[in-house]
Amino acid sequence: MGNVGDSRLGAWLAATMRSRDLSQADLARTLGVADAQVSRWRRGQVVPSVRHLQRLADALAVPRADLDRLAGYPVPDSSGLAPDVPDPSAEAELQAHQARFRRILERDIPRELWSAYAVACEALAAGLVGAYARALDDAVGAGTAGPRSPGAAEIGFPTGAGRQPDEPEPAARDRTGRTSVDGTTRRRTS
Repeated sequence: MGNVGDSRLGAWLAATMRSRDLSQADLARTLGVADAQVSRWRRGQVVPSVRHLQRLADALAVPRADLDRLAGYPVPDSSGLAPDVPDPSAEAELQAHQARFRRILERDIPRELWSAYAVACEALAAGLVGAYARALDDAVGAGTAGPRSPGAAEIGFPTGAGRQPDEPEPAARDRTGRTSVDGTTRRRTS
């Protein structure tokens, strides 16, 4: 194989091992190979054999086609075209998060709640992106983000955090969940 595939797979393997806190010895033991073999793959000196690519895919719970693509083998996607290979470290981080959320679902969340959990995660993500976008816009507007930092809209973040322009801000809640429209919490006195 050429150097491009070798280094992409090696970079992905190194990033995956880092993000999953796997040592070279741990991975070698899992795959049934010598530490030195994992080292050669990680440094991009050699590409794992087809058999070892499958073992890697199984051990790390990643699609085999992704490893083939990173190794430089042509892998058609569903349209029959070979897609671009993603950034190896970003791909490794994404796969580590996918594995983590899979473990959370399987271990901690009853299956009947999986769909609701996914919806809640999406809502949380939308809120985080919106809050980040507003903070970035505020920083750019206040001139605290440096000489020329792009605003949220320029980066491509939604600026409304999932709300429509005419939709009011949600009511404030205190720690007990009591809601007040004006943002203050009123206690009942008896």
